[in-house]
Amino acid sequence: MTYADEPDAFPFFGNDTLHGIAETACRGHTVYLTATADDHLLSRVEEGSMVCLRLTKRPHGHPLPVPRIEIASRAVLFLKMLDWLKAHNDHPRMVFVPTIKAAKIMHIIMNPLIPCYVCTSKTKNRDQVIEEFRKEENGVIIATTVLERGVTVPGADICVFEADSGVFSEASLIQMAGRAGRSFQYPDGDVLFLCTQKKELVFLCRKTIRENNACAV
Repeated sequence: MTYADEPDAFPFFGNDTLHGIAETACRGHTVYLTATADDHLLSRVEEGSMVCLRLTKRPHGHPLPVPRIEIASRAVLFLKMLDWLKAHNDHPRMVFVPTIKAAKIMHIIMNPLIPCYVCTSKTKNRDQVIEEFRKEENGVIIATTVLERGVTVPGADICVFEADSGVFSEASLIQMAGRAGRSFQYPDGDVLFLCTQKKELVFLCRKTIRENNACAV
């Protein structure tokens, strides 16, 4: 039995070569583990070459926090984000942004107001930054999608700034929301999507989370 974790993420996602190597090299059954199956995996389920087992309930039994959505101009969103950060200053807070440039600008503007870390694919000491952030009980980190998967910060609350950006997919929004409520000690959390426009994808993400939570009851 072979296990492949997060097959819908880089570098496996959309890489026919890696898919081919995995299918050739693996013997017996292959189990793909992901919260956001991509079209390739879903098409295999539809054609009958793969069986899908849905486990929508989290280990601690609590539902995935449903994102709150607010729509306004960037300036107003920034003020709303500052209010959100202050209102949740008893927990670690993760602020996701669409691009590396946005992360750098956000860090420059926000750090004098609320000291924070920044983490992108260009961060050289990324592991050290994440570890230092984890050690703080109420730290703040600004990140790109580089932290959307595989990172557990107990008690973290999540804000996605410009969640309506074309950079984000439904899967990435779900994964970012999934950073909240991941531990048995802190099974709940707050998730806020800040948008500059009303975009169907953001509401579809919220709808999917609600449907998965309903199936888990």
